[in-house]
Amino acid sequence: MATTNKIPCNTSIDAQLINEARELKLSPSAILEEALGKAVKLAKYQRWCQENKQAIEDHNNVVMKHGTFSERIRQL
Repeated sequence: MATTNKIPCNTSIDAQLINEARELKLSPSAILEEALGKAVKLAKYQRWCQENKQAIEDHNNVVMKHGTFSERIRQL
């Protein structure tokens, strides 16, 4: 198993929610880390889509006009 660099992170969470999580033997740290990882991945994807929006539109226009490479080969 790979070791990771972890740092403490102070956050405030509703006391009742933390108590319920503890009763259910849930790990708030593990859940936060997983959820934060998903949120970071989604934010990076959204940023990439925005940064590449014009290129994607240009590519789609070329495909609409000329078709895909495989469609051209199939026509031969």
